[in-house]
Amino acid sequence: MLSNKVSEIMTTELTAAEASSTVFEVMETMVAKKVGRVIITDNGMPVGIFTEKDVLRRVMNKKSDPKKTNIKKVMTSPIRAVRQDTHIVEALGKMYRSKFRHLLVRGEKGKIVGMVSMRRILNLAVELGRGLPETQTIGSIMSSELITVDSSQSVHETMEIMIKKDTGCVIALDHGEPKGIFTERDVLRRVAVKAIDTKKTPIKEVMTTDVVTMSHSALIGEVLAEMYKRGFRHIPVRGDKEALLGIVAMRDVLKYAKALDVDESVRKAWKEIEKFWESEEQYTPG
Repeated sequence: MLSNKVSEIMTTELTAAEASSTVFEVMETMVAKKVGRVIITDNGMPVGIFTEKDVLRRVMNKKSDPKKTNIKKVMTSPIRAVRQDTHIVEALGKMYRSKFRHLLVRGEKGKIVGMVSMRRILNLAVELGRGLPETQTIGSIMSSELITVDSSQSVHETMEIMIKKDTGCVIALDHGEPKGIFTERDVLRRVAVKAIDTKKTPIKEVMTTDVVTMSHSALIGEVLAEMYKRGFRHIPVRGDKEALLGIVAMRDVLKYAKALDVDESVRKAWKEIEKFWESEEQYTPG
């Protein structure tokens, strides 16, 4: 349950890179290992973390050469960590408020022993909701702010829009119809480690063309399961006439997963999460 400890759901398989590495070397490691984040260490001690979000916001919009730039200049530091006895609900609250997707986990002597991710918590929510009655639809919680670009726009223009709008994905349209989705993951794997001219390459050449959408009438539990199965962080939402109405992100779904309200322990857990999110004391502006 969400009141359990993070040590019960954390992963101990951590990908690390030396602080002496170049940005390009770390990005190559991320692609090779198929991970969205790498822990940066100096003499075996974690000093920072580098993620797909950092690739977009701290690498691709800069003029520095990733093959010559040290990873310490673009990593996120200091690291964010919780104790291994921290309740899952508390860790989720910290992640949601700070817009983190991962938190490192410290053992009894302060050593990093694992990592907990929103995806792991999403899996827990899926398990809790499997086979349970619910009535709330994804249309009731989606964001109506769907960021779109024309598929002929350049990769450079598209990334600038993503940074300006503070979004991890955009939908690419062709004559008003969705033809693809471009995410931070695509930035890393199809742009950052490739030798392409971002100002001359149209987004349609690097976007993901298989756009998976869900109906606005789909139940939250169905969307949770689909996002987990496919490893998605975002899913566009369609209306009755197939037109795109908005988009839902993993953090939106998790916030409202209290729709999976079936027993007292689950109810209590989601009330704790709401307390974290709605408390002015815990709120972090921006």
